[in-house]
Amino acid sequence: MTQSTFDPAVDPAARRSAGGAKWTRYDADVIPAWVAETDFAPLPEIVAAAHAVADSALFGYTGDEHRLTDACAGWLQRRHDWAIDPRCVIPMVDVMQGVEVAVTALSEPGDGVLVTTPVYYPFFDVAPSAGRRQVEWPLRRGEQGWEFVVDDLDRILGDDPGISVMLLSHPHNPTGRVMDRATMDRVVAVAAAHDVMIVSDEIHHDLVYPGARHRSMLTAEGGADRVVVSTSAAKTFAISGLRSSVLICGTQELKEQIRHAHPRMLLGQVNRFGADTTIAAWEAGDAWVDGLMTHLTAMRQVLIDRLAGEAPLVRFHPPEATFLAWLDVGRCGLGDDPAERLLAEARVAVQDGAAFGTGGPDHIRLNFGTSAELLNEILDRLIPHLQG
Repeated sequence: MTQSTFDPAVDPAARRSAGGAKWTRYDADVIPAWVAETDFAPLPEIVAAAHAVADSALFGYTGDEHRLTDACAGWLQRRHDWAIDPRCVIPMVDVMQGVEVAVTALSEPGDGVLVTTPVYYPFFDVAPSAGRRQVEWPLRRGEQGWEFVVDDLDRILGDDPGISVMLLSHPHNPTGRVMDRATMDRVVAVAAAHDVMIVSDEIHHDLVYPGARHRSMLTAEGGADRVVVSTSAAKTFAISGLRSSVLICGTQELKEQIRHAHPRMLLGQVNRFGADTTIAAWEAGDAWVDGLMTHLTAMRQVLIDRLAGEAPLVRFHPPEATFLAWLDVGRCGLGDDPAERLLAEARVAVQDGAAFGTGGPDHIRLNFGTSAELLNEILDRLIPHLQG
């Protein structure tokens, strides 16, 4: 079967008129580069799957969820050389639901939940909303970028034996760092030594650049009994609004522990649109994603070249994954709220780094998952304000 190819064109007027948070939150003269959602037309098979559900005029309960878990297993095998047991997969509504389900199942009220700051800011809601304590494992910025320093992790867990769960963003949002295999193995070993479980949000796992390779935390040595992965097709295919994800366990025992920790109906059920479109993405999206990554790699290079040549005051470690750039603008004279300043003066909406916690102030997160034309316009607007 011929697979659909990726189209890098973006029509801002069409995106705006279609609705959705990214293109409608701000005034029409603002270019949105804030939320982690790409601007591209979707994989045609996804649209066809949604039409097929609508055309069927059958809007009852979702059918066999095994189709979704089998499609997930097929995608992970083809794209990541990772063989999972579909019977150990729990369908979910979205990745953060899976994260919270796993965290609350694997900890008790009052326990510590470790997060790797700076980090995707919804993580900061997990511990407080569940009656747990939030504890930080801050990444360190070195010459090669932001680092997971495992000796720091060992010390933090040793000092606080009440930590029961570590919450990871892997690949890491916002820094774009991809943990290598040796670091993964050490993280799992240290977690095991302190009897800590790991919940790994791997939603950006498909979006990795040449020179890096994503391996699931579940594949680390000893990971099967200690790691739960929450992921979906949402970031890869820009289908977050269709509400479909999976929680992947390494063993049936761990899956049953999580399922039985919550009233069954509280977890809800993936809707038919979400399930069928995600299945279409995972079954037909290989060539499209190859094209997406070719384009994102080129956009990443545009960002690298233009910032180095035109805004050298910006400190920037190119991301190994994601379509998000984590920019230190502390030397650019933008004040305490650089995102607000750039919105007002450059008319570009970026994400404020302070929202990402420790390590975030003086930073902005910029989404470069758009067309070359739009990215260059974004940079044309931003760079005069990044020159000090």
